[in-house]
Amino acid sequence: MPFLHGHLVDHLTQQPLAAKVHVLDEGGRPAFPAEAIRKVGTGLSGFYADGEFLVEVPSGLTTVLVERGTEYEPYERSICVGVGAPTDAMIHLRRWTNLPDLGWYPGNTHIHYDEHEDRPDDRLRLDPRVHDLHVTVVSILQRQALPYAVNRYPVGLLTDFSSAHHIVDCGGETRHNRAPWEIGYGHVLFLRIAEQVLPISRGVLVSGTDPDYPPLCYACDEARRQGGVTIWCHNGAGMEAPVAAALGKLDAFNLFDPYWMWPEEYTIWYHLLNCGIQLPASTGSDWYICSNNRVYVQTGDTFASSGQLGGTCFQWSGRWLSGIPLWQYVRRVADSVGSTRRWLASSARLWQPAGFILSTHFCSHQPGLAQCRLPA
Repeated sequence: MPFLHGHLVDHLTQQPLAAKVHVLDEGGRPAFPAEAIRKVGTGLSGFYADGEFLVEVPSGLTTVLVERGTEYEPYERSICVGVGAPTDAMIHLRRWTNLPDLGWYPGNTHIHYDEHEDRPDDRLRLDPRVHDLHVTVVSILQRQALPYAVNRYPVGLLTDFSSAHHIVDCGGETRHNRAPWEIGYGHVLFLRIAEQVLPISRGVLVSGTDPDYPPLCYACDEARRQGGVTIWCHNGAGMEAPVAAALGKLDAFNLFDPYWMWPEEYTIWYHLLNCGIQLPASTGSDWYICSNNRVYVQTGDTFASSGQLGGTCFQWSGRWLSGIPLWQYVRRVADSVGSTRRWLASSARLWQPAGFILSTHFCSHQPGLAQCRLPA
């Protein structure tokens, strides 16, 4: 059977890129390289490619869709694959915006690999580059004795997977359910911790006789004692979420993680904002990277100013994890009343004196998307 040999490069630099690839043969059947890491989750099937891929397909028209994060235009073409030698295809990925050049860096703060993942190291090495993430956080969790693949990693900075351009960290998700698949007290992420906060789970997530104790607020206190960052998961689901927020136990609030929580993703967060509890927004994809969920943060500095993994660079990533997301506000603004200020996609409530002038800018590579809504 013929082969399609794809080469993935940046349109401007001509440097190889890692990306997510979806291949359909002429009959509409997906095709995968035998040894490729496959995308897990909803939506189109696909696989990870690190600069190139070689996939066996029948001769004829083959459809190729390539995606890399949110700052590159999706590439979709039909390629005629002939018989004989592999058909070579140069796939140029065009960057439609470059937010890191403006000081904005993307991250995903909520990722797990389940018990079926048999190549977690290979996936974790590729995830940040395939999805164009500067900060990637996986977290340990517990459901009875299930051997989740992500639980093999120690908490803290994972130096074997990090680089000057990608920080990979391992945290923990402490949880309580009232029933096996029904959230009780809630779920909360602990990032930048020195050691795992115990118990990881309580109640039915451990066993049918395990006590529903301690409360998650106690666990938040322990994470804070270690200098960790606390992020409530799943759009505020869980009876303890408003209590933890009101008591000041939280550093951020994960919105739209995961996708199946819609349409409640913003409701609880807006209620908290209306009560004067201003929590930065964060986000993640939960089980694997099954979506382009990400949060952007402006640091006012380059990503790895120290040029090394330790020291300043990791301290910087800690500031990022507890930083100010794209959805709340841009730091580089003028302070005088009545001046024009730059904001990016703000969805937090703005407390400003009368006479404040707000200037917005909206752009997209998608045709027809050219408006920005700012509810009062």
